[in-house]
Amino acid sequence: MKSKSLPRADTNVAMSSLLTRQAVRLLAVVTCTGLVGAASPAAAAPADPLSIKSINFSVDHVDARGDWTVVPLEWTVRDADPAAEQVLGQVKLHALDGAGNRVGQVYEIDFEFGEQWYTEAQFVSGTPQESTYHYDFVVPRYGKTKQALWAVTEVTLKDDRGAEASVRGTALGAATLKARTLVDSTPPSVQYFNWEAIQADKPYVYVKDTIGYQSFYAPVSDGGAGFWKGTLRLAGPGGRTLDTDFELKYFTDDKSCGRYTGGDLYGPSCGILVQFPPGTASGQWRVAELILVDNVGNTASLTGLAPDTVITVTSNETVSASGFTATPNPVDNWNADVTARVGATITGAQNGVTEIVVEFDVFGCRQTSTTPTDDGNGKYSVPVRVPRQVKQCNVLGFTAKDGAGNVAAYGPDYGAPAVGLRIDRLANTTPPTATGATLTPTTIARSQAGNVAPKLTVQVVAPIAPVGSYSLYLYDAEGTIVAQQGGGTSVVNGVLTVYGYLPYGIEAGDYTYGFVLHDGSGLSTTYGPEGLPVPGGPLLLTVTDA
Repeated sequence: MKSKSLPRADTNVAMSSLLTRQAVRLLAVVTCTGLVGAASPAAAAPADPLSIKSINFSVDHVDARGDWTVVPLEWTVRDADPAAEQVLGQVKLHALDGAGNRVGQVYEIDFEFGEQWYTEAQFVSGTPQESTYHYDFVVPRYGKTKQALWAVTEVTLKDDRGAEASVRGTALGAATLKARTLVDSTPPSVQYFNWEAIQADKPYVYVKDTIGYQSFYAPVSDGGAGFWKGTLRLAGPGGRTLDTDFELKYFTDDKSCGRYTGGDLYGPSCGILVQFPPGTASGQWRVAELILVDNVGNTASLTGLAPDTVITVTSNETVSASGFTATPNPVDNWNADVTARVGATITGAQNGVTEIVVEFDVFGCRQTSTTPTDDGNGKYSVPVRVPRQVKQCNVLGFTAKDGAGNVAAYGPDYGAPAVGLRIDRLANTTPPTATGATLTPTTIARSQAGNVAPKLTVQVVAPIAPVGSYSLYLYDAEGTIVAQQGGGTSVVNGVLTVYGYLPYGIEAGDYTYGFVLHDGSGLSTTYGPEGLPVPGGPLLLTVTDA
């Protein structure tokens, strides 16, 4: 059977149609290829992508009365963002009392996708979109009663795409654990309790338009459930009280109790930082009560602590100081310690001024008595010691106390107005000089050069800053330095003595010594071939061939 032929015109149309279809296919291929090769913009992250799929203890009940009872806690995190590559967070776990309130330490359990070593919880399996974690909870053996209830109360989540979530309440399901426990009915105690200086030497607080601070130290002991938290109460004028709460944070990355880091659950050292609000009543404040609570809620109320500690609060409204001075200033302490007097004009004092305390930035700068001298016209001063060669002593604290117990405080050590006083060392502009110099011996046999140390004796005048070091040079007949030495030294009765050395293999010939005197202020004077003429003539040394 013969196939049917198309007319020529129909053939041209068919070929044209075929070519068109092929061209469309080719364009489609090229276009698709281009789309695959081009970078596509990242898809926007879905809203609230992070959630907890499940979180549970491995059992509901446990007997924790033994020494080491472990109950696994596992949870699974979901991230609905397919582009997320990292997930991390923290589980918070603590005990509940009969009313459902937190009692005791919070366990802050960090976790991170893929991490098994450097977080409290270990990654088990999964992908960033659904990952599972494991934590071995060591159940405390003590409770307020024979049964304790533990609960996961919050899980915080975040991913590398910026999503964050905090899961609480019913969204956590029933992540609870009941534990049979030993009964602990003994409250915490303190080994001792005392005030401790922060910056200032005295327990004075300046509070005019600023917060004042004081610190107390309490080493706490609780051999049962361990320490949890406390409150320090101070009593002040007119029946006023000031409470400061502090807490041991033990099951966290940064262990601390108050202002002290580190510590132990059963015997922490706690630093209690008391903040006095601006305008706190001026006058005397004392420790009234220290309340301590352990991890199952046993409470101790301690009184009679630090009975001799008095915190004096002031706004400088009763007693004040002005016109701070130091005499003499500057001081010539280049060669020895110097005593100066620091003082001020004191106004508003009742029954005289009984104490002045001055604090410096340099440890060696210190007063030798806190009992002030009445210099007349309302001026009072105390003696201070300025150590030898100390360049300056900045006053960082100045307090004045009157006979009625009122206090005025100044300087950054008290967070108070600046004193603006500095004791300076006397400036030196006069370099040391030599009034004479001798050399012995002046002739040395070359064969003995290694056994002889030429002695240089220099008469020194240093009117202000003492000579503290020297440099010694030996020049040959051409003016070239063939030996040099230097070091610290002391001038005794105006005489500097230096023993030189001769270099190994020194040639026979004529040599000349030169030297430099350096004083404590950095000034120096050079004598010899490269400096001033040596008083008394050149220091000549002849080395013979003998």
